[in-house]
Amino acid sequence: MPLLKKKNILITSGSTRGYLDAIRYITNTSTGKLGREIAHVAMSRGAIVTYVYGADSLFPLVQDLKDINPSQLKLIEIETNDDLVKVIKEKLKRKKFDAIVHAMAVADYVPARVKPDKTPSKKKEWLLKLVKTPKVIAIIRDIWPDAQLVGFKLEVNRTKDDLIKTARRFLKKNRADIIVANDNKNISCNRHIAYMVTEDSKISRPLKTKSDIAENIISYLENILN
Repeated sequence: MPLLKKKNILITSGSTRGYLDAIRYITNTSTGKLGREIAHVAMSRGAIVTYVYGADSLFPLVQDLKDINPSQLKLIEIETNDDLVKVIKEKLKRKKFDAIVHAMAVADYVPARVKPDKTPSKKKEWLLKLVKTPKVIAIIRDIWPDAQLVGFKLEVNRTKDDLIKTARRFLKKNRADIIVANDNKNISCNRHIAYMVTEDSKISRPLKTKSDIAENIISYLENILN
């Protein structure tokens, strides 16, 4: 029997948008590829996955996969940080999750004010004020204190030691069970170097692809949840 059979897993993936006006927004480079890979591996091991993803981000396709039943997947599409928080606090709050993989690249800053119409393109300059957003991983932990929580920490041009130190601080601050630490310089189409840092301060060997990361996260959850 699959080790994650009947286990409920929440996965967030992709990017969020911060709207400037009625048609323009800022976002980030996250595609949702890693989150999709994690979802596929989790479902292949029997898990029931609730997959919350950003607009235009990738999501799992399971109709033609022999080892996954379409009933194992529930898709929820969101656009903004506020959409994400609303789904977590209202739509999913009463649902029990055994594990949560928060892989979504949530916008850290969004425009302080959204103009209700389109800003004229004839303007030579447009000054924006950005405001910091709440940490969604902290909201997740508050709502599901007993679930296994996997978070991600992305840095840019950091040494491995710095990356691991930052991941440990992030893990402790947000009461996570695992932080996947990675650096943007080591991410490309076929390469994604990352380290899994657990609450006992153990560090995984370097994981080198998205498939490698997904397999290791799900194997870890299998061991813990069984």
